[in-house]
Amino acid sequence: MRYIFDTNIILHVMRNSETWKKVDAQFNFSNPENKIYISIVSEAEIYSLARQLNWGNPKIEQLEKILSNWTTLYINKSLVKHYVEIDTYSQGKHPTIKLPKNISARNMGKNDIWIAATTILAEAELLTTDKDFDHLDKQFLKVHYIQ
Repeated sequence: MRYIFDTNIILHVMRNSETWKKVDAQFNFSNPENKIYISIVSEAEIYSLARQLNWGNPKIEQLEKILSNWTTLYINKSLVKHYVEIDTYSQGKHPTIKLPKNISARNMGKNDIWIAATTILAEAELLTTDKDFDHLDKQFLKVHYIQ
C-alpha cells in the first residue's frame, strides 16, 4: 500500500506518541510493501513549525532523519487538475460532482488541498488526525482518520 502522512502524523512520529505507536502497529509500516510518502507542503509545514517552536539542532536532526526515510512528492503541473477538482468540490461548485446533502460547502486550507491532490496523484491513502479531509473520503481518496 501507499500512504501519505499529513503534517500532524509527522508530529506524532517525531514525538513517538502513543497515537503513532498505535498507527504504526495498525498499518505495519515496517513492512517494505507499505510505502510512505509526504507532500512537500507537509515538509514545509513541519519545518516552519520547527522554527516557530524553536526546535534545537538535535530535534531538527531527528526530523531530517525521519524525513529521509520517506519519499517527498513535489508540486508539479500534474497536481493542478486534482487541486481544481478538490477545491471546486469543497466549495460546492463542482460542475458534475455534488456534495452529499448532509455536507455543506467549506473552505479547505490551501495546503490541505495540495496534500489531498498529492495523495490522489500518488494513488495513495491519506493518514491524518484532523477532520479537514472527511468530505473527500471515498469521493476522491481514502482518508484514514486517526484518533
